[in-house]
Amino acid sequence: MAALTHPPLLLLLAAVASLTVAAVSEDPSSPSTLQENCAHTPFPNLCVTHLSLMPESHTADAHNFAELAIRAAASTASKTSAFIDNTLEAAVNDSTWQQCLNDCAESYIDAVEQLDDSTGAMESNKYPDVKRFVAAAVTDVETCQEGCKAAVFPEKTKVAEMNEEVKNLCAVVLDLVGRLPN
Repeated sequence: MAALTHPPLLLLLAAVASLTVAAVSEDPSSPSTLQENCAHTPFPNLCVTHLSLMPESHTADAHNFAELAIRAAASTASKTSAFIDNTLEAAVNDSTWQQCLNDCAESYIDAVEQLDDSTGAMESNKYPDVKRFVAAAVTDVETCQEGCKAAVFPEKTKVAEMNEEVKNLCAVVLDLVGRLPN
């Protein structure tokens, strides 16, 4: 009993106990940094590029990385929507161009709403709903892309690139959410 009252021994026991608690509380199978989390996604460079712009990504956990990815996808979808709207304003005399962009504008309104809904579901840890909303947003983007296949307009390549970026960010979201415990 006298050994437990010895100050250096108490300090040593406290240090060992704190290391044991830290080791138990960390999940070694769960990536902890932005680069580690993004490395496992289908588009690691895109993931790092978008999420690193958000200061909170430097201290995020797996749940927060998924939330940040949703924000990145929603922001990119909103920018794409605005680009489509601006391009549509310039399409004054071409009915196929106008039809394609009108359809895309409607699809992107829905895609942005789906991504906004996924944010709310993420905050409530309703991961199956997040996946459903993000998958619906991907379908909307694909509808835009498919609807513009036959149209010829100057910004077609840019719209296609933006569509691809939104789809790829959604794939990142789905991967990050898929790794969270249900």
